[in-house]
Amino acid sequence: MLWHRTYKRIVSTIPYSLLRPKKIPPSTDWNSPSQSRGILLEKVQHWTFSKSRTARKDGWQDFLSPGRTTNIVVPLRRRSAMVKSFHKNLRIRTFAMVMLLNFLVILLISIFFQQRSLSFFEREFATTLYEQATTNGQRVDAGWQSLYQVTVHAAFDPKLQALMQGDAGISSEEVAGLLRNYKNENPLIDRISLYNPATHLLIRSDEYQSVQTLDGKGDRWAACITEQAGRTPLLAEDLLGASPKKVYLYNQALRAPDGTFLAWLTVTCSERSLYYEYLAALNQEDRNAASLYTSDGKLLTGSLPEQSAVSEQLGAKIRDHSGGQAHLTVQGQDYLAVWLQLPFSDTVLCMLKSQGPLKQEMMQMQLLCILSALVILMLSAVFLYWISLRLAEPVEKLAETMQEVGRGNLAVRAPVKGDDEISYLSQSFNEMLQRMNDLIEHLATEREQKKEAELKALQYQIRPHFIYNMLNAIRFAAMMQGARNIGNLLADFVELLRASTNRHGAFVPLSEEIETLRHYIALQEFRLLDAFDVAFDLQDEAMDCIVPRMILQPLVENSILHGPSEERSFCHIQVKARCAGSQLILTVRDDGQGMTESCMRMLEQGQQTTSERAHGGLSGIGVHNVVERLHLYYGVQASLHYDSDGRSFTEATIRLPISRDKQETQAPAESDD
Repeated sequence: MLWHRTYKRIVSTIPYSLLRPKKIPPSTDWNSPSQSRGILLEKVQHWTFSKSRTARKDGWQDFLSPGRTTNIVVPLRRRSAMVKSFHKNLRIRTFAMVMLLNFLVILLISIFFQQRSLSFFEREFATTLYEQATTNGQRVDAGWQSLYQVTVHAAFDPKLQALMQGDAGISSEEVAGLLRNYKNENPLIDRISLYNPATHLLIRSDEYQSVQTLDGKGDRWAACITEQAGRTPLLAEDLLGASPKKVYLYNQALRAPDGTFLAWLTVTCSERSLYYEYLAALNQEDRNAASLYTSDGKLLTGSLPEQSAVSEQLGAKIRDHSGGQAHLTVQGQDYLAVWLQLPFSDTVLCMLKSQGPLKQEMMQMQLLCILSALVILMLSAVFLYWISLRLAEPVEKLAETMQEVGRGNLAVRAPVKGDDEISYLSQSFNEMLQRMNDLIEHLATEREQKKEAELKALQYQIRPHFIYNMLNAIRFAAMMQGARNIGNLLADFVELLRASTNRHGAFVPLSEEIETLRHYIALQEFRLLDAFDVAFDLQDEAMDCIVPRMILQPLVENSILHGPSEERSFCHIQVKARCAGSQLILTVRDDGQGMTESCMRMLEQGQQTTSERAHGGLSGIGVHNVVERLHLYYGVQASLHYDSDGRSFTEATIRLPISRDKQETQAPAESDD
């Protein structure tokens, strides 16, 4: 009923949590303006009072007494205190929750940073140290390479070979001069010497005593220098110097062009000279240390003592892996060690760097982050408190407006300022009040319109029933007078008319649709004097499928009206129905004059053709209505397809999903109200 629908529209604008309506008596007459208006106003008042807190110790009254509606009598002072307390609590709760959330976020970030920053900075620290070791290792390796090149060049010098053979008659001093020339090419070279084990003759690049004969030291020197092989230098005691010291040496055999051994050519470099040239600058008291090892873990030079525990640890790690990194503790301090093997000399450069400064910087960074977080927390607290004050004012005014509405004053409105969420809420509340007032004011007018609509509906229902009754009376009169053919035709026409004007459901079983189609065919056979015949090929499984009403009649009508031609006046029409998987396939085929491609595409797209508009039919809507209904009921799951050669046949095929439950496909019908 109209009043009932109006009440539902009002109720739909009220939150469900605030709506607890009284039970409406079943005897209520919604057509009575007094009863419906009274119940509607009672519902509105009930909703406006639903925010009242009943059965409380502060003396609040029950908002509805039996059989009547009452306003809640609450002192204004108590209402104002309630509003202020509500907003005060709201501000405090909002502020506390946001501050707690900020604190938790900052705490989690601090913990996460504490856990991840150490490993991150260690990786960066190790990467930087490794790059530094790579750069310095290249310099050290270049020094070894320069020493090795001087050794090889001197060993294969033809002039030096000729002088050592003695064919040119040149003295040993000239050989020493050549050695001094090679020494001057590289500042790292401490001495270049030639030693002949057979004669114990030693020629050096020194300015003083450049030519000597070694007796007791000769064999020891020969045994020492022959231990060196390849590009890796040998660390040994300097047996030829005035004072004992350690030197690095490269050794090559000096041979004649025919391969005859002449002497051992040895290039030596002071261990301290190489240390101060390449490694001394890398050592910074107790922070950094640099050392050079052989590939088997023996210390060559560096700031670490050879017999120390740290040196032994590094030697063991180098023997296991030629390159890598490790954490070591030296005299209570943590160090990061990085070592890599030099490609030319196969020696290993190791660098140690203290992690103390790194940890101090990390602690300072963490302290700075904590202080920054506290500052942000304090600033956010001030900002949030200011925001809560700004939000409290419009919320308080909205609450006061709602309290006024609760007293029954539906004319009051909440102030709207700005375009934020509170303003939107106030505007929506005002619009709800306006809709309630408008609906109440228009109830009487809508009731009159409803009465008028009901009278018109009764008139529309009289007309088809009158037509059915008159046609049935004519049919029975014809049969009583012996005109049985006319009576049967009238019966077919009545059934067809009843099916086309039936509004109780848009879907029927296929068996009922076929029965309606037979009535239509009987009328057309009488009208066209047997110009066509129709054959049915119906699968039993398909007869109980649900299809839209009057879905086949336009297709058969199209074949009857447009199939025959001047060359072929009689038309055979075949109607098929079968199930294929999950689809129902309905086919109407005729052997008439065919159809053009453009006409078929127009029909498939739901367009009305010129011939269809000219001939008309039972419904006056044609095949395009079939396409529209298929799209409306089934969407893309149903289709209509035409096939024709343009001369001898036309076939229309409908595909739609199988349904045997009428409720599944029933389209919503218009209300009778």
